[in-house]
Amino acid sequence: MLAGFLVIAYSLPFAIGIYTENVFFDRQWLADLATVVLNGVMQGGVYAMFAVGLTMIFGVMRIINVAHGEMVMLGAYLSWMSFFWLGFDPLLAMVFTLPIAFGLGWMIQKFLLNAVVGGPELTPLLMTFGLGLAMIYAVEAVFTTDFKSIPYAPDSFQLTETIVVGKSRLISFVMALVISVGVFMFLKKHRIGKAIRATSQNADVAMVCGINIYGIYMVTSGISAALAVAGGVLVSIQFGFNPETGIIYTLQAFAIIVLGGRGHYIGAMIGGVMLAVMESLISFMLPNGTALVEIAAYGLMIFVLLIRPRGLMGPKTD
Repeated sequence: MLAGFLVIAYSLPFAIGIYTENVFFDRQWLADLATVVLNGVMQGGVYAMFAVGLTMIFGVMRIINVAHGEMVMLGAYLSWMSFFWLGFDPLLAMVFTLPIAFGLGWMIQKFLLNAVVGGPELTPLLMTFGLGLAMIYAVEAVFTTDFKSIPYAPDSFQLTETIVVGKSRLISFVMALVISVGVFMFLKKHRIGKAIRATSQNADVAMVCGINIYGIYMVTSGISAALAVAGGVLVSIQFGFNPETGIIYTLQAFAIIVLGGRGHYIGAMIGGVMLAVMESLISFMLPNGTALVEIAAYGLMIFVLLIRPRGLMGPKTD
């Protein structure tokens, strides 16, 4: 059923495009389609990276962190401050911004979320919702609600005679891929990464085996915050942003982990690419498609929850 739904979902933009005469199937249109899909895959790499942070928190602590998008927004503003206030390259500034983000995530877990882990699911949800609102209003007080942007690598790469890729998008994809693979290898090989995976599988057994699960919770939240801030840095060099754009990224992250499977690392990466490609197809083929891309996230999340609640690669049982 999920496979059938996905086939229909990806065919629908083509059908609407044909009906509205936006699909031509000539050489230039096919080249434009290849460019759109390629850009969608690269944007999906960035989506997947910051969605992985959300799926890690859910997988380890079963906490629904609705302030995750605000951490992405915070990363965008840290990137903007590094570029305009300090004159640093936003990517090089991650050497400083990511440790700051890790420390912030660590403190949020230690002083707020540790007290509610294992309790009713509504309590941490409301707590992170309030935290997200506080972050939005704090950023608005400092920077106002105006949109900001960073003029970073505005040129393009000419891959073929007809396929062009923006430098900022390609740089973002490469950085997201490096960070995602680095975190994956950390979880796979490092002793702390193995402890995180053990805690996600069964916290009680992990504690009996001598793992400090509350310390693992803080490390997990720190990594999640660092991934979100890194995602904010990478989207800030591509798109404009303001204090309320974090809401959109929260929606996208939830759609990705629902599609890929709650708590599943590889599933989140696959879901990120699938969502970004869907958004690219909608913006390319539908009239006024750019204004309708959020439908992709809402639609995928709702229908996947109805058809296959555990997503592509989620566990069969909680």
